Amino acid sequence: MNSDNQLIKRFHSGSIRGIIFDFDGTLLDISEPLRKSIEEIFEKKKLEADVNTTIEEIGALMETIQALPLPKILLQSFELIRHISSLQSLTYLKKLEIAARIFTKYLTYAKEAPFFPGSIDLLKKLSKSYDLYIVSHNQTRNLMSHLEREGIENLFKGIYGADILPELKPSPEALSPVFENYKSCKVNEFVIIGDMPSDIEAGQEAGVWTVGVSTGVSKIETLAGCEPSLVIESLEELKKIIDKKSLSGSNSQKSLKIKS
Repeated sequence: MNSDNQLIKRFHSGSIRGIIFDFDGTLLDISEPLRKSIEEIFEKKKLEADVNTTIEEIGALMETIQALPLPKILLQSFELIRHISSLQSLTYLKKLEIAARIFTKYLTYAKEAPFFPGSIDLLKKLSKSYDLYIVSHNQTRNLMSHLEREGIENLFKGIYGADILPELKPSPEALSPVFENYKSCKVNEFVIIGDMPSDIEAGQEAGVWTVGVSTGVSKIETLAGCEPSLVIESLEELKKIIDKKSLSGSNSQKSLKIKS
């Protein structure tokens, strides 16, 4: 039996102790703020590009730069923005200007980004059986702002933003603050759920189970290519996995993308 089915069985047997969530794109729906930011700047600058591809590329960039201090962003800016295909024909300074404008707008719009439908109810349910954590490249103060707005900050045993992480994902050290909460624990009792390849790679290197969820900027094919333990299209599918009654029906696993 492959590792995907083993993960599902571990959920059902009660041998999973903790669930580590990424935030943006996993719990928080950033798709509209990101799309709106890109479309507004591209329209203003009269740029044409495939919006979905640009969202994936710039979304990956956002994941990186929101975790970095400004001096480091500037030092690494050439490398950071050179892979954005929609900006390939522009000079470096023009690329930098457009990327900065998009990021500035995104930060404003993201303040009002909603949680994914059903995610808050799911977190409340999960918190009764699992230790929940957030490990994110967003700043801790931003995470707390969103969580406190919904009154769910106390559902988590630990909330770790980029400003307090020892390393950033994909480094496995990004997950080390989670394990420091225990006198003893086994890493294979934990699952990380995220929408980016960096989430999956960090989990794999740390030795925890990995779940890719395609609600963020990464396409499901991109996540599947990272070979996580499981790929799902939404957190609603996680609910089906954990809910034994949902799995008892003959059609319960049809929507799960199981790695072969």
